[in-house]
Amino acid sequence: MNVRVERKKTFAKNLRAKAARALFKKGALFAALSLFCAPLFADWNSLSIPDSAEIRRQISREWFESSLDVLRGLNSEIRTNQIGVQFQVRLEEQQEVFLTIVAPKSQMKVDVYEAAGVRTATEDSYNMESPGAWILVRSKKDGSPLLSRYYFAKDPGVYVQFRPNKEASLADLVIFENYAARGVPLGVPFEKFYTASFAEIQGLTKGNLPWKNVEPRAGHYDDTLVMIQTIRDSLGNIAYVDDAAYNEEGKPVAIHNGQARFVPENFRRSLTLSSAGFVKWICDGLVEPLAGSYLKLGPLVKETVETNPTGSQGVLASRWNANFSLDWTRNLAAAVLSVRSKKTIMYPDSGVDVSIEPFAARWTANGVQSAAGYIKNTGYKIQYLKPLLYVLATLNPQYFYLAAIRQTGKDAKGNEIKVFNDAAAIFPYFDSEGRFKATVFYDGAEYTLQQFCDSFAGMKAGDSFAHLTRVKASAKFYPQEPPKDLKND
Repeated sequence: MNVRVERKKTFAKNLRAKAARALFKKGALFAALSLFCAPLFADWNSLSIPDSAEIRRQISREWFESSLDVLRGLNSEIRTNQIGVQFQVRLEEQQEVFLTIVAPKSQMKVDVYEAAGVRTATEDSYNMESPGAWILVRSKKDGSPLLSRYYFAKDPGVYVQFRPNKEASLADLVIFENYAARGVPLGVPFEKFYTASFAEIQGLTKGNLPWKNVEPRAGHYDDTLVMIQTIRDSLGNIAYVDDAAYNEEGKPVAIHNGQARFVPENFRRSLTLSSAGFVKWICDGLVEPLAGSYLKLGPLVKETVETNPTGSQGVLASRWNANFSLDWTRNLAAAVLSVRSKKTIMYPDSGVDVSIEPFAARWTANGVQSAAGYIKNTGYKIQYLKPLLYVLATLNPQYFYLAAIRQTGKDAKGNEIKVFNDAAAIFPYFDSEGRFKATVFYDGAEYTLQQFCDSFAGMKAGDSFAHLTRVKASAKFYPQEPPKDLKND
């Protein structure tokens, strides 16, 4: 045997053994570190909200299982999680239930009135609806648990909750009093959610709850914000005038016949627009940079709805176009899509209508009721726009929406009529803090979504609808500027 070769083999064998021992020690050290550090990372979640899971594990027996009389004798307490976030644990009572609340610390600005005037100060707050807050609701009658709720969004109207169901539990996902999911059965004991972290909740329910509907995508709303600001900067130069728009050459015309219209002297340096003309002006600002001209009026009034000529709406349509703004917004959205696609796409083939039905039910003063979904050629009830637009802003962050508004009224003979007369442009988005917002441009003015919806609140419930069509937002947005010296023909 060659001694030199044998020594090489022995050396190699020893080297491998040494490496194996080192690897084993390293692995053991890594395992120990992982075990030691596990609590630090176990409560991390994709939405980066503060998590109280570790705290809830510590207080579960005392705060979640004790009777109401015992809880009344406990003082609220401040506890700190693994990464230094403080939570307040406290009891709150309501008429028929009592709540154990675990709420994270946040800062709120308050006005302080002093002799020298008013100054703004910052105070600590432990809001029960802030992101990361957890609540257990129990019955005063017998102390039984009714539900646990977890707030995870910047908007307090968005949360996930769990209800006991025999040996298991049911899950609800709520968006502004509308259930994106309700009563979804989970094969998990209800008590599991006393101490579950938000990451664990997401893992347990990822196949059961539509989380994609409540997870905003940061950084996808820049084009929307550019358009909002550009329109906002132009509002001072816009005057509302009935039946008014601008044609493909940027000249003032009447919508009903496309003919040139007279512009009064006091409006010569303003853009004169009707409700429909205003949303066309917005769409023109997207089209002109691509096509070199604005949209023609003729194709925009093409009918998109077939009506029974002997029915009430058919008889109404024989006298005037009861579907005017519905046709107008559908054709506008299809026209913008055509210019972007560099091919003619008519409304029936455009897919621009919004018809999703993301809600299973709705909470009302009379209890849980069926959700009011999409009605073909009618749209959605205006009072349900907020939760719908929240979902749309999450799923389609780069779009805004043209709304055709249907209202119910009476004609000269007192007969009830349903007409689409007006139109608006709605821009939903999430701000830099993750809060949902929506800006509405209607009749040449800016509204918040709440103001817009409230303007129809005086009408009978169910009278007002908004039919939505989608348009992709773009920072390459250059709407027509007001004339510098307009002369009537």
